[in-house]
Amino acid sequence: MTKVTELSIRAKAAIRYPGWRLDIVGPTTAVLTNVMGRRRTVTLRRRRKRYDGPWMRLAKRLVPMVIWGVGMWMVSIVIMAWALGVEL
Repeated sequence: MTKVTELSIRAKAAIRYPGWRLDIVGPTTAVLTNVMGRRRTVTLRRRRKRYDGPWMRLAKRLVPMVIWGVGMWMVSIVIMAWALGVEL
């Protein structure tokens, strides 16, 4: 967890739970403790990196095109064989 992420979590917790202390105990877990000693466990979810790099964008476009192209190639083989009178 980066310092910026930790500070943003602390700021949101301070707004949402005034008077509570935030202790981050793991990569996705935090414990809130109030003055009387009552504890509340909060599970944080990690955000996925939203940006795909150029190779990932290429792969996302290329894989369906290859699958479609192989399918069309096989269909054309069947049509040509049928047109030439080959028994399948």
